Amino acid sequence: MGKLAATDWQAKWIRADDDISSPSFRKQFKIGRSIARATATICGLGYYELFLNGGKVGDQVLDPGTTYYNHDQEQYDLRARALYATHDVTDYLRTGQNAVGVMLGNGCYSAEDDVDPSPGHRTPYSDRPRMILQLDIEYSDGQKLRIVTDESFKTSSGPITYNDYSHGEIYDARLERLGWASVGYKDSSWSAAQLADAPNGQLRSQMLPPIRVVETIRPVGMHNPAPGVFIYDLGRNISGWCRLRVRGEAGAEVTLRHATWLHKDKTLDNRGSYSPPHIARQEDTYILKGDGEEFFEPRFTLHGFQYVEVTGYPGIPTFEDLSGKFVRTSAPEVGTFTCSNDLINTIHDNVRRSFACCLQSMPQDAIDRSERVAWMGDPGMVAEDIMYNFDTGSFWGKWVDDMRDSQRKNGEMPFVCPIHWRGDFSSYSWLPVWQSNFPIFIWYVYQFYGDERILAENYEELKRFVEFLRENSEEDILHGGLGDHMEPQPGGYSAGAPRNTPATVTSTAYYFFDVTVLATAAKILGKTADADRYGELAEQIATAFNREFLDQETNQYSTGSQTSNAIALQFGLVPEDRISAVVENLVREIVENHDGHLSTGIVGTNALEQALPAHGQSDVMYGISTKTTFPSWGNQAMQGATSLWETWELNPTPYSKNMKMLGSCEEFFYHDLAGIGAASPGFREIIIRPQPVGDLTWAQAKLETVSGDIGSHWERDDESFKLITTIPVNTTAYVHLPKMGWPRIRISSGAEDVWRDGELTDRFNGIASADENDQSVVLKVGSGTYHFYVFPVETP
Repeated sequence: MGKLAATDWQAKWIRADDDISSPSFRKQFKIGRSIARATATICGLGYYELFLNGGKVGDQVLDPGTTYYNHDQEQYDLRARALYATHDVTDYLRTGQNAVGVMLGNGCYSAEDDVDPSPGHRTPYSDRPRMILQLDIEYSDGQKLRIVTDESFKTSSGPITYNDYSHGEIYDARLERLGWASVGYKDSSWSAAQLADAPNGQLRSQMLPPIRVVETIRPVGMHNPAPGVFIYDLGRNISGWCRLRVRGEAGAEVTLRHATWLHKDKTLDNRGSYSPPHIARQEDTYILKGDGEEFFEPRFTLHGFQYVEVTGYPGIPTFEDLSGKFVRTSAPEVGTFTCSNDLINTIHDNVRRSFACCLQSMPQDAIDRSERVAWMGDPGMVAEDIMYNFDTGSFWGKWVDDMRDSQRKNGEMPFVCPIHWRGDFSSYSWLPVWQSNFPIFIWYVYQFYGDERILAENYEELKRFVEFLRENSEEDILHGGLGDHMEPQPGGYSAGAPRNTPATVTSTAYYFFDVTVLATAAKILGKTADADRYGELAEQIATAFNREFLDQETNQYSTGSQTSNAIALQFGLVPEDRISAVVENLVREIVENHDGHLSTGIVGTNALEQALPAHGQSDVMYGISTKTTFPSWGNQAMQGATSLWETWELNPTPYSKNMKMLGSCEEFFYHDLAGIGAASPGFREIIIRPQPVGDLTWAQAKLETVSGDIGSHWERDDESFKLITTIPVNTTAYVHLPKMGWPRIRISSGAEDVWRDGELTDRFNGIASADENDQSVVLKVGSGTYHFYVFPVETP
């Protein structure tokens, strides 16, 4: 059975008593004949684990993906959703007696009594977890059996006596009920399940990959800073939890505390997790049952950590007694990149790791504190960077649904989504760049995956959002907003609000982008009148932007900051006859005024990554990327970072050591250094344009796209440039072979020349045409793997 309509649900929502932290439910039933197929459809809020005949169904964890479950805000015209999953359970069932069991946890839906409301933690949607389950069995003779949740299910408390997404979990193994989800278990002491109010969000099928344990990580070190205190080092920051092995007496308590940093004395430094108001205890406690070798692995919590403090352990633990479990949405890894510069490779690993950690069915914020909402803004500044590394089409499609469902009647978008922070947040009501994540992800999902449906399905809401911005503009300028968040300052710290670039500059620039996306979407969808109307509005905004911010004498935008000039270049707002002067100003500001460093926050760093390579300044962007002093990615790496920090500097509190938002370098690595780019949506047309800059002697990348696998591997020395590129079937690529500053070149493929004396030879199949410019020779090629060699030719 696939997606269910509302009328297909015969099951009822059920719950347990109020005082049960993590309830268990069970029901025994009989199957009378041979089974052809069976499916289980379940929504357990906040999280569930499903068992049939004692075995867990599937390998997903922290399921289902979190949404805005329950419309509870009068000022919003919202469409809430709760996601269900459908499992093929044919192989779990047998003829005769069977048993189904479910465990529930709070997730983001409900909360323990000590959990603070938003913005310290989150505002729960209900008091306790609840579930709905429908088990559909089709017999070999065509008859059917349906098992549904109702009062006939039995319920009880279990070994999990406390569970919170950020604070942790308490598991008392003495309370385990052996065989509780199996046939024959005596449940006479269990209570009848209670019927529960359904969330008013519509039940919808979960279409994104589930969260899974994607890797098991062994410790690389262990410290013993005090008697009975043991610190495990996993070697890198991850999102997830630990698996513990232990022996001891019944009632002994082992506590695991998690953090991303250590003090100099090797004790746990969890100040970032305990910084008000976003406190996350990140603490799990296991109470032994005293039955030989025992294992503990939490179910309904998530931690951000590299270090684990173990106390209360009976005896002395070993390396083999603890391992880390890396937990995230199981979006496939589609990109690989490496190059001859080890620092770049380290930065790539750190940034990619933070991207992976944030994928938690929504683009989660700081993983090591309780601010685990999905802020708008941050993901949009690294949208392409993430897509170059992970197949996130369905992930972002789900998040775009969250945004669309959270739009106000007046077109305004939320500032966090799903809306797990609720109440009076009027101070966050005007964040144009942040709210622009709606058009950003509509556009880049279309660009990367080539599916026009995301344009069509969100067109009217996108139009409403643009109209909201238009109504709040003054003479086509948007004033205010948060602006270039985490802009580095001369004192060696990062500022939450920008000091160098007025927020009005960035807000208006993104207003232009939003309108441009709408006009382009209208054209693609055949909405000619809208395309013309919003195309004209975009031109008006560009005119107003230049009137308001461009100094006609100096060719500086606004304050002349890196962000001011870069964002004008990024969005094509600079008049054509002034582009070279603005680029020159930007480069001078970087190279001369900041010694080759960036001076940008999350908005401006993305703008630099976009603007510099596009205007022939990849060498400047490479210089920024290889700096090791503040502010830079390299400076973080040199100080021991294994993930991306929330600030440019090492700041133990109140900021996170694992945050995605400053990661605007991955697109530069893939698109520019390795040279893989899209010339049309879905990579149906491809650009291969490597940038051999700085001290790089080689770079290589592979990207799995909806059109097939693309590869680029180049090497260079003083005498030649070599490129190996793979182009998938049914695509066309434009391969830019750099002339390396040589006045004349020849290009060969093996023993044969394909370009000589300024023209294409006719000896090589697969090359449709060739063109030459000052920087490169561009070959138009079809599918296949090509080996090209560029050599200098002496001038006669």
